[in-house]
Amino acid sequence: IVVEAVFEDLALKQQMVAEVEANCAPHTVFASNTSSLPIGRIAEKAQRPQQVIGLHYFSPVDKMPLVEVIPHAGTSEETIATTVALAHKQGKTAIVVGDSAGFYVNRILAPYINEAACCLLEGEPIESLDKALVDFGFPVGPITLLDEVGIDVEALGPRFAAPAAFDAVLKDGRKGRKNGRGFYLYPSEGQQRQRRKRADTSLYTLLGVTPKAHMLPASVAQRCVMMMLNEAARCLDEGVIRSARDGDIGAVFGIGFRYMDELGAEKVVKTLDYLRQQHGEHFAPCERLQRMAQQGERFYPLGS
Repeated sequence: IVVEAVFEDLALKQQMVAEVEANCAPHTVFASNTSSLPIGRIAEKAQRPQQVIGLHYFSPVDKMPLVEVIPHAGTSEETIATTVALAHKQGKTAIVVGDSAGFYVNRILAPYINEAACCLLEGEPIESLDKALVDFGFPVGPITLLDEVGIDVEALGPRFAAPAAFDAVLKDGRKGRKNGRGFYLYPSEGQQRQRRKRADTSLYTLLGVTPKAHMLPASVAQRCVMMMLNEAARCLDEGVIRSARDGDIGAVFGIGFRYMDELGAEKVVKTLDYLRQQHGEHFAPCERLQRMAQQGERFYPLGS
């Protein structure tokens, strides 16, 4: 296997496929570490498209246990099995996901982060938003996560678009931790590290927001998490993931289908409908959840 990790440029990745095919053994697998480009497009000009696959690691690679293995429509079963075996040898937990926008993990994170952005635009301070989700159980809050992955991440389509007001953040040249300009302040090299990370208050002026903690932390968490849960169920419906178990592993590990089973589909749908009335149509429950609520179904069998 050759694992490619050049920057996100389709033509460059297609050139890499051609060079690997010209210089490696006929059975060599080409695995792209893309986080956003469709694997089918990367394989378009390949001589052996059946041996092209996605292998998406998460940052920081040495600490994150998860990888997504992404076959395109023409990837062979042997290539999938070989790539999963490599991931296991590296000590990673692999899930096989569909070749669609955002794959699985980034796709369910997008509406979660976007809802946090909506709360910020309603005046909730950056630190309050992050604390609400950390208290809920996430290792970091959504705004911190956005700084870590990069504010300029690839768009996934209109349904996942960030609030329009956030265009001002990008136009201000803020890309997050990678360029030292994000929602939080990052000391330059040589400066003594701050004991406590502080939000960059100039963001509020940029967004035209007057910050004031006014939302219950449980309400913030509910809004963000419900968006993630709804998208996870939609991914299962669309075949992006093969099972609820894979979905929970992808959410590392269990904030998703197990949690929905604990709440019950009926309660999840009622909560989404309530949030829909309060905050807009983007909370509309997906068809699978509505059907499960009506029929009393679960993602996991009782006792599993």
